[in-house]
Amino acid sequence: MKKKERRNMLEEIPNLKDNLKLEVVEKEKFLIVPRSAWLERVAIKVLKQPAIRRIKLDEHGYFILTQMDGKTTIPEMEERFSRTFGNEDGMSLARLVRFLQVMDSYSWLKWEREIRG
Repeated sequence: MKKKERRNMLEEIPNLKDNLKLEVVEKEKFLIVPRSAWLERVAIKVLKQPAIRRIKLDEHGYFILTQMDGKTTIPEMEERFSRTFGNEDGMSLARLVRFLQVMDSYSWLKWEREIRG
């Protein structure tokens, strides 16, 4: 069995997957996620459920997701986040990484290796 490679998130560049979109409706901010699993597709057709999920975002989550441009590293995001929202308790990097871990657990992110130097 091949050993799972440990990765350092700080050396990678996160980006939203192509099928996910951000939307702002009357000052409310959402992440739009298409429902594409086979059971969800059945529910959409048979039970007339919506084809997308709208996940409401707070200011912090929306700010982080807007920073994902395929070039911005996590340390750069953290610095912008701290400048915008402050970092009095010194926990902005921990919060940012935890948010990205949750996003990654839903497979909503794609990762690229940071090219150094």
